[in-house]
Amino acid sequence: MQWLSATLQSPLWLWLLGALAIPLLIHLLRRSNPREITFAAAHWLQQKPQQNWKRLFLRDKLLLLLRVLLIALLALLLAQPLLPRGAQSGKSILLVDPRVGRTELRAFLDSKFPGDGAAFTDMLWLQARPLPIDEQRPPAPDLWHALSALADQAAFRRAHILLRSGKNPAGHGLLRFSPHWQWHALQQSGNSDDAIAPRIALLGDGPAWLEPALRHLRNSTLPQLALQQAASADALSAETVDWLIYDSPGALPEILHGFIRDGGLLITDQRVQPSAELIFTELDTVQGEPLEAAAIGRGSWLRYRRDWHSEQFFRRADLPQRLWRQWAAQDWALQSRSRASWSIDAPPGIAVPDTAVRPAARASFARPLLVALLLLLALERLLALSGALRQQVQREGERHV
Repeated sequence: MQWLSATLQSPLWLWLLGALAIPLLIHLLRRSNPREITFAAAHWLQQKPQQNWKRLFLRDKLLLLLRVLLIALLALLLAQPLLPRGAQSGKSILLVDPRVGRTELRAFLDSKFPGDGAAFTDMLWLQARPLPIDEQRPPAPDLWHALSALADQAAFRRAHILLRSGKNPAGHGLLRFSPHWQWHALQQSGNSDDAIAPRIALLGDGPAWLEPALRHLRNSTLPQLALQQAASADALSAETVDWLIYDSPGALPEILHGFIRDGGLLITDQRVQPSAELIFTELDTVQGEPLEAAAIGRGSWLRYRRDWHSEQFFRRADLPQRLWRQWAAQDWALQSRSRASWSIDAPPGIAVPDTAVRPAARASFARPLLVALLLLLALERLLALSGALRQQVQREGERHV
């Protein structure tokens, strides 16, 4: 029954297979010998050829078979079978850290796996939803979360993992990993130059100083820094945005509380009020600028206690560097340099057991079964009606004899 549960969505409907006995019983009952009636003119009737009875018997057998198949197909259709679809765990897959360049990847394959394409059936960029290596290289993700998202998927259960560095910064949660992964690294020690700029989004108009401040940071120390405009709070996720600058007075929407709980950093001024009771801690001020922070789940909310549209807030020469220091101090992901790093030889966290692995994707087989059921039903009706018509013609002929 465990196998049935793994391949059928509703295996309880298989009890309907017991109805296969119904057409068989009807067939057996119809085989009873007819009652013999003798009358005077019976000898004038022509005896029916034996060959016709054989044809009728074969025709009944075919109808019996069709009706049995119809009931079996109906039971299978209600049980909703699923067929395996997509990549299977038997495939040899290489997941590549997006920080690895194509030239570095080619050199790695030539040195470790001569023969290139013969080594792996699939090569994908390491993401929570891996992309083919032929597509444009995506931004480097949080490797911690990306690997954890793939740890219990059957398709990536025995994948090879290629990272740029053998030591990676610790995250703010446990790494979930497959004990069957085979790790590879281009560098055996961490490199501070590999720091990834946070993904920053703006929801609202934003203060006037925001774009000039970020432009100054891009031109000085962070050329990869970018700001995206968010259309609505519904489209925001801690998986795609690290820092969210929210500029809309009033109560903070509950959906943004979820963004913080998932690990994001929310940045607002004092005009934004919490929709729930939160405990804010006052932080050290820089040049008299008061600010406070509250921890929510795995993230935090940094709030300035002034209106950041006011002139006294942004007319400072050191504004970009000061903002960067304040925001980075609250972002746990960017504190990796002051924390221990994990190695590919001993990843911190929990190994996902084989029993917890989600099965590979399966496709529904309901449509072909439905088509087969309708075709068999049409064929069964055609044979049944033709048999009834033939018998009626025979009776009419006997009546006129």
